[in-house]
Amino acid sequence: MLIYILIVLFVILISYQVYLAILPKNLIEGLENNDTTTYQPYDPNNSLILSQQNAGNIEVLKGRIDSFDGVKESVDNMQQSINSMQTQIDGLVEQQVTYAQEMAGSTPPDVSGTDYETTENVEDLIEEEEQ
Repeated sequence: MLIYILIVLFVILISYQVYLAILPKNLIEGLENNDTTTYQPYDPNNSLILSQQNAGNIEVLKGRIDSFDGVKESVDNMQQSINSMQTQIDGLVEQQVTYAQEMAGSTPPDVSGTDYETTENVEDLIEEEEQ
C-alpha cells in the first residue's frame, strides 16, 4: 500500500513539473515586466507627453538611487572591517620587528675568519704554507 502511495506521489510531482515546463513563462527571474520601471526615451514631436515622461523617469531614477542606500551601509561596514584589520596587521608587524630585534641584539656577533687582511699578509701566509 505504501509503495502505491509513493508511486502516485511521484507521478503527481512529475506531471506538475511537465505542466510548468509547457506553460509559457510570463515572468523572467530578476527582471520586472512593468514598462513603468524602465527609462522611457523622450519623443521630441509630442511636447505634451514630455511632462509625463519626465515624471516617470524621475520616479525610476529615484528608485534606483534608493536601492543604493543598502549598498552604502555595506561599504561603510566593509571599510570599518578593513580599518580594523589594518590596525591588527600593523600591530602584528610591529611585534615581529620587536621580536626580531630582541633575537638579533644590538651588536653584531663575532665571527672568526672575517677579519680583513692585507694582500701582504696573504702572500706571507702562502709562502709559509709552501715551506
